[in-house]
Amino acid sequence: MSELPKIGIIGVGTIAEALTHGLCGFGERRGEILLSPRNETISSRLALRYPDVQVAADNQAVVDGSEIVILALRPQVTEQVLSMLRFRSDQKIVSLIATFSVERLSALVAPASDISRLIPLPPVAERQGPLTLYTQSEEIARLLDGLGRLIRVEEEAHLDLVSAVTSLMGTYFGMMGAVDGWLIEGGFKPEASRALVGELFFLLAQAAEKRSEEPFSRLSREYSTAGGLNEQAWRELQAAGWANQIQAALDLVLDRIYGPATFDTRLPLNRVTAD
Repeated sequence: MSELPKIGIIGVGTIAEALTHGLCGFGERRGEILLSPRNETISSRLALRYPDVQVAADNQAVVDGSEIVILALRPQVTEQVLSMLRFRSDQKIVSLIATFSVERLSALVAPASDISRLIPLPPVAERQGPLTLYTQSEEIARLLDGLGRLIRVEEEAHLDLVSAVTSLMGTYFGMMGAVDGWLIEGGFKPEASRALVGELFFLLAQAAEKRSEEPFSRLSREYSTAGGLNEQAWRELQAAGWANQIQAALDLVLDRIYGPATFDTRLPLNRVTAD
């Protein structure tokens, strides 16, 4: 391969845009990027910003001009799009498509057989956050190393667990919103409330990151004085089934990833409430 690998990206949405920023930004050249033209607004914006980024005429041109092909398609259109493309046996495939296993992709990208799967999050644009990678290719691992905290999993099935966990991002901000609303009801000005809640949760996230070798249960105990307010709040939330409901929601999301559940599937308690 050339000194700078030729990297094609098919499907240029929010995550693909963030990954391109991570690859091309920070004054570092990691590859020559060829983007599909489907989302002209994003593709053109990236091409104007980075000298190493170009927009291809169509998806087949992306494949033809690339040594590494990153698939960032929506699951609903993946089979339709890939069935129209011709891949080469010497190409490496990196899939961002959560619901497509390596086995399922193999038939769609043959004769290419070197397939990796990656779960990046939007902060990859700033080279922050986790990137979960399943790969047999050290070249792919090196390409992605440093774009955030690279976490390699040995079993492909673990990627599905990660996909389920990432479904809690909205829940995280929803919890912050509940606290924010409670403070505002108590008389806080909205800007002061948001500053307080944002800073508090940021500091807690920092503590977890700095002490990532320790179990969260230890942090919970250390931040909860015996007989204090933190211990009481956590005790009552646990008694109300809050922690169990989080795990039940993760199970439900995982069922949706595997197929039995849909967006309309509800947890038993919520079915009763909805009725």
